[in-house]
Amino acid sequence: MRPVNRLRYSVVLMVIMILAFGTVTYAWITLSTINSIEGMSLTVSTGDELQISLDAEKYDTEITSEQLESLFENITLRDVTSNDGIAFKTGGLRDEGIATPNSDYLSFDLWFQTTEPIHTVYLVNNVSNLVSYDVSSPGTYVVSQGVDWTTLISFQNGPSINDVVESGSRDTYYGSQAVRMSFQELPVEENELDTRDESSLKTVIFDPSENPNRGFNKSYGAYSYFIQKTRIYISRPNVEPETIYDLSEFDPSNPYVTYNQKSLLLTLQETNETNQSGKTYFRGKLKVNIWIEGWDADSFDAIDKDRIKVQLQFKLLKYLEESPIQD
Repeated sequence: MRPVNRLRYSVVLMVIMILAFGTVTYAWITLSTINSIEGMSLTVSTGDELQISLDAEKYDTEITSEQLESLFENITLRDVTSNDGIAFKTGGLRDEGIATPNSDYLSFDLWFQTTEPIHTVYLVNNVSNLVSYDVSSPGTYVVSQGVDWTTLISFQNGPSINDVVESGSRDTYYGSQAVRMSFQELPVEENELDTRDESSLKTVIFDPSENPNRGFNKSYGAYSYFIQKTRIYISRPNVEPETIYDLSEFDPSNPYVTYNQKSLLLTLQETNETNQSGKTYFRGKLKVNIWIEGWDADSFDAIDKDRIKVQLQFKLLKYLEESPIQD
């Protein structure tokens, strides 16, 4: 059995802001390792119009790392896979089984509320390709420091037959390219007016790399590297998850309007509660999952001690069908 290769990474969310440090094994078709969560914080950047909560009781625009540390103490994360962003599995050279939330991957619930007339919450503003690990920016992003790696074997790293990494080649590889996140809308049990069935609610899987050519279940990249290195053949999955690679855009003249629903995550539901001004609260619940996708083309087990930052931004947007914006 080959030794475990470990990836150290941190996760930071600002509009949900998460700061995490630890180790994770890349190439789930090899072996798993551990990631320990040391600290975490959450905030919403849209002001008082949209608030979040961890317990459906205390709502605010900010949740500190101190409030979250007790929830994520001694977590271990393994590289896993999911067809739907809801059920997660281990697999590969390991026996296939059910992955455990907050043991194999990061999972937590958020409640949202507003008294504004717009009730649909979107994930917005992916700036992953515009920021670096050391430079923060408003918006959604996943970035990492990268790891210098010299491969000892040759393998095909892209769809073109000529895209070959030769043995002895040295380059920088980025763990951020294999991150996935899913957002599962759930009914709010505390709201008696929310009578929706879970089967009617949305689940969105997002690949923040914005590169479907290096996404799930490719014959090149990490899979080709594994085959060439081990000479062991593993069949690839027959089912691929429905995944989005970009997010809904704003109307330049109206930042509360969008013309596509790609990254619509949830619809806040009317409640029987009002604020001090008599405005009705609308609330919703969202399960957030963040994981290392083992079938990603960039899930190289050779990537060791990379550090990753993840930042998510939520916004209330109104959808209009007639669009001057071209998708």
